[in-house]
Amino acid sequence: MKFECFATTILGLEDVAARECKEIIGAEARPDVGKIFFEADEGDIIRLNLASRTLHRIFVLLSRSRAEILDDVYRAVRDVDYTEFIEASQTFAVKCERHSKDKPFTSMDMAAAAGRAVIESFREKAGVKLGVSLDNPDIQFYCLIRNSELLIGLDTTGKSLHRRYYRVYHHKAALQPSIAASMLMLSNWRREESLLDPMCGGGTIPIEAALMALKIPPGARRRYELSLNKLKFIDNYRVQEIVEELEAEVDLEFKPRITGSDASPKSIGGAIANAKAAGVLSAINLTVGDVLKLSEWLCEKPDRIVMNPPYGIRMGIRKVEKFYQRICTSIHNAAPDAKLTTIVSKPVVFRRALEMAGYVIELIKQIIYGRLNAFIIMATPG
Repeated sequence: MKFECFATTILGLEDVAARECKEIIGAEARPDVGKIFFEADEGDIIRLNLASRTLHRIFVLLSRSRAEILDDVYRAVRDVDYTEFIEASQTFAVKCERHSKDKPFTSMDMAAAAGRAVIESFREKAGVKLGVSLDNPDIQFYCLIRNSELLIGLDTTGKSLHRRYYRVYHHKAALQPSIAASMLMLSNWRREESLLDPMCGGGTIPIEAALMALKIPPGARRRYELSLNKLKFIDNYRVQEIVEELEAEVDLEFKPRITGSDASPKSIGGAIANAKAAGVLSAINLTVGDVLKLSEWLCEKPDRIVMNPPYGIRMGIRKVEKFYQRICTSIHNAAPDAKLTTIVSKPVVFRRALEMAGYVIELIKQIIYGRLNAFIIMATPG
């Protein structure tokens, strides 16, 4: 049975998520604001949760309508038949997000109305009152309103997929793994090519690259945490079957050429701990090295450079423009043929630094995560 589904991702990286969705399950996904829409059957939903690197949560779309007032939300939620998705003995919660500030109600108002509507709908169909658990529900429903469009979804994921299983060391300026994976995909890096992250911090970019190179499915390593394990229409035997299929594709014999470096010994120690937890330590060369002295210690010229340089004050860097110019010049001198992909908060400043170092800008892509506006820049040596 095919379901209409949607999945959330980083705002600005919807096209990357759509391409990955097609690669994993063969579905043509339609990018939207911070999400993608697609059709999927039970196996597809399982596979995306286990294998995706760019998606955050995967939902079965239960309803899509317009809502202007709270009664519209209540009616839309109540019209859904939940008996197909939840057992009478299970508890539920509703998470609501209101992304339209012109509406005369809050997200909390939505949650209260939606929760009441789910209870009344289920009681009408099954004659049983569902239990509510706000802290640890068996099943979680999701309501999102943006520009009067109301989406009602069934969460098949639970804790966001970007929260990887390997984060035992938390760098203060760590990059979200889903963004790191998206940058690697945008860079068109292939696992046969050499890769360098010269400011790797806690190792997120090289670890995500190693997971890709070794074909390790990140979600499969935390499969028991996934909400799909408690869903009425998901067969646990099917979950195990797909886990085994994906694990059979893992290629631990492959030897990628991935290097991560950082001037901070503490950061490299943390990166090693994370890589070990990820099961990819042997696939990455992690070393203490100053990006400003790259030509002095770099042993192999990389084909691709993917990096997340410090954004500025947060890392104690005050003369950011000068620092970026020195970084770009050092990298260009040490690896004159490498294509570069980076993420920064000051695109004009960094673009100027790249051009002064001899790079040609290919792409600037704005993304938003949390309250931070960031820009992915791709450049080639001139």
